[in-house]
Amino acid sequence: MLPSLLNVHCYSCGCPAKLIGRVESVPGRLGRQDGYVLPRSAPTPGDRRRHDELGHVLPLHSAARIMAASWFRQLGLRSAPVNKSFLLKKWYLDCVTTAGDAALIYLADLSWRRLSIQYSSLLTLRAGEMQRKSSLCRRALPARSESGIEVHAPQLGFRGTWRPLANAIKRKIFECEDGTIDWQCFQPKAEVELCFASHQTITGLGYAECLTLSMPPWKLPLNELHWGRFLTTQDCVVWIDWRGAYNNRVILYNGNDVEAESVSESAITLFDGTRVELDRETILRTGPLGKTVFPTVPGITTILPGRLKSIYETKWLSAGFLRSGDQVRPGSAIHEVVRWIE
Repeated sequence: MLPSLLNVHCYSCGCPAKLIGRVESVPGRLGRQDGYVLPRSAPTPGDRRRHDELGHVLPLHSAARIMAASWFRQLGLRSAPVNKSFLLKKWYLDCVTTAGDAALIYLADLSWRRLSIQYSSLLTLRAGEMQRKSSLCRRALPARSESGIEVHAPQLGFRGTWRPLANAIKRKIFECEDGTIDWQCFQPKAEVELCFASHQTITGLGYAECLTLSMPPWKLPLNELHWGRFLTTQDCVVWIDWRGAYNNRVILYNGNDVEAESVSESAITLFDGTRVELDRETILRTGPLGKTVFPTVPGITTILPGRLKSIYETKWLSAGFLRSGDQVRPGSAIHEVVRWIE
């Protein structure tokens, strides 16, 4: 039964209230330390009658809101002021070793309507074995300094550092009345060290970016997105190719904007003849987001529109080559194709 030590107030007069009714199966204990403030609304005639007959009371439907707030906190969700605006800040960082092991890290901070969520996930591929972890802990966002980027995520069992080997890049990828999408590639190429709770350490070349969306991604006028990064000891190629009602292609080769003749899931061909070839040997993730990503965030699938959950993503780890004139240099890529399914 819901404990009586709740920091709530009567709808009719604002005085400390008691609950009317029973509430079963409440996880944990709710108390004043929760500090949840109920949205105020005008009392109904029924509320006033109960106030006159029983004293200071709180309708049961308000108790349900308190329960929801507690569950959200236990899942890592936070109650937020009513705000119809959408803001998502999504970090992506990775590392690929010379042996072909890899780590992909996603860190996201979402504010939308009454929700404020911080989400983190780690995908590792070591010795051919793939593992995934996710968390709703609020302490995992990266710390940036002049020397690089640090991520400490004990809930995922790792600590990592990214030290830049190339200059940062910033672009406004999309803008309309509903909002903007800003892309900051803080480290197109980085020297990475990841230390795991198992006392294992991996080092290699990596990448770090942050995407900030002030509009919901399901409203984007897109049918298909190609994204990727390819690194060798000498080269760095990053591509973003948006296709649909809105088209935008950004190709960066060693920090310089270049034009591409074609972009596909297996090759990037520049107009000067330079070509990045990708073998797509290892599929890291494939399927609709409603089955691959969102199930790791409890309860989120119930509030997201169907178009977002049906977005189909395939992400690869590829060995590849950069061919430029007579030179051929081996490297590795992490890249994806995302399709919006109507």
